Amino acid sequence: MARFGQGFIQALINPSYQQGLFTAAQGPGIALGEAAEKARQQSMMEQLKNMSPLETAEYMITEAKTPDQLNAAKTAKNVALSQAGKQSIDVIQSQLLAETDPARMKQLEDAMVQTAQQTGNVASQYRGSASKLLLARDEAAWKATKNKNEQRALVEGNTVDFVVAQMLARGDTEIPKTIKTPNGEVPIPETLTDEIQKQFVASKEAADAFQAAIEGASLPEAYENYINSNPQLLEDNAALNAQIKIIEETNGKGSSLRRTNAINALKSLVDTEQAETRANKKSAAALEMDVNALVESIITSENRTYFWEGAAMQDFLSGGGSEEEIQAFREQAVQTLKENPNATIQEVIDGGMTGMRRKIPAQKRQKARDENAQSQANRIAAIEQSVKEANPDLSDAQVTAVVQRKLSEMQMEAFGRQAQTSRAFQ
Repeated sequence: MARFGQGFIQALINPSYQQGLFTAAQGPGIALGEAAEKARQQSMMEQLKNMSPLETAEYMITEAKTPDQLNAAKTAKNVALSQAGKQSIDVIQSQLLAETDPARMKQLEDAMVQTAQQTGNVASQYRGSASKLLLARDEAAWKATKNKNEQRALVEGNTVDFVVAQMLARGDTEIPKTIKTPNGEVPIPETLTDEIQKQFVASKEAADAFQAAIEGASLPEAYENYINSNPQLLEDNAALNAQIKIIEETNGKGSSLRRTNAINALKSLVDTEQAETRANKKSAAALEMDVNALVESIITSENRTYFWEGAAMQDFLSGGGSEEEIQAFREQAVQTLKENPNATIQEVIDGGMTGMRRKIPAQKRQKARDENAQSQANRIAAIEQSVKEANPDLSDAQVTAVVQRKLSEMQMEAFGRQAQTSRAFQ
């Protein structure tokens, strides 16, 4: 052992031996270090596979060794944060599109704005989302209602014309219950009975008067008035001038072919003009339906209302305005639609209210409002007296609560009556 120890010491003194010994000792250390690094990288890869982009970016920030690596990791984090925010906003936005409660819609809008602010997205594009969506829905319903009313007015007007023509052709005086169509017999709405009767009587009288005119009597008064009220017809139409001259020359001389042809030519012209008048009447009827629907939708809406100069239209239409004011508003709203068929709901309201103010002087409007307020006060006083007489033990506060409840019930009953007589959004 001593000889081995002495030899070993001498070998350590030999430089070449020392280098070999160092190299031999270094090999296992390097191998162990490489294995540890490889294991660390594999662990890192496993973690990264299960991380979201944002978690990956945050992890890379903690692992950054140089300023460039740190800046790159922070940039990646901002991008990932923005993308994650946008995904969250998309989910909230889908909930907003499916929501109908305005209060809840506003909450979702606020959530989108807040998420955008916290994740580096543009928050301004989400502000007002709820009100824009509500407005878009209202306008879509308004457009659908107008289209439906236009078709309804056209169908009703054509039905009246068709029934009257059939009655005249058959010599009937009784309004039929149904009309025949390519799809079978269709009942005639009772709401059209009065209009059919009115137009039938007018058409029958005109037909009888024309027959009498052919036999030598004067032209029907309506046609005389039409010619006298439209002198440009005679100025622009030489043929019509000639027909009028023939009619005047043959008045009181009995029937003749010349007179018959002249009267029929005049009747054809005037009937064409009257057909255009009826077409305009159908269009006006559709516009009245539109305004009635708009008024009813504003009155009965629980979640949505429109304003004019800061005041709620619901209050104006459900008691705040006098009957004269509301009627004037309806007329002016119809006129607004005549001038601009594509007017939005707010534009119709603005046009109706502005026209109403022009039509009804301010002093008269104030008087009407004062009378309405006094009438309301008298009604409340009468209800209070009735409640006190029926319930003498109630306190003043309890009486007031009962009165308010009764007023609310009366208002809802009024809304119900209006809903039965006017056409709302359907």
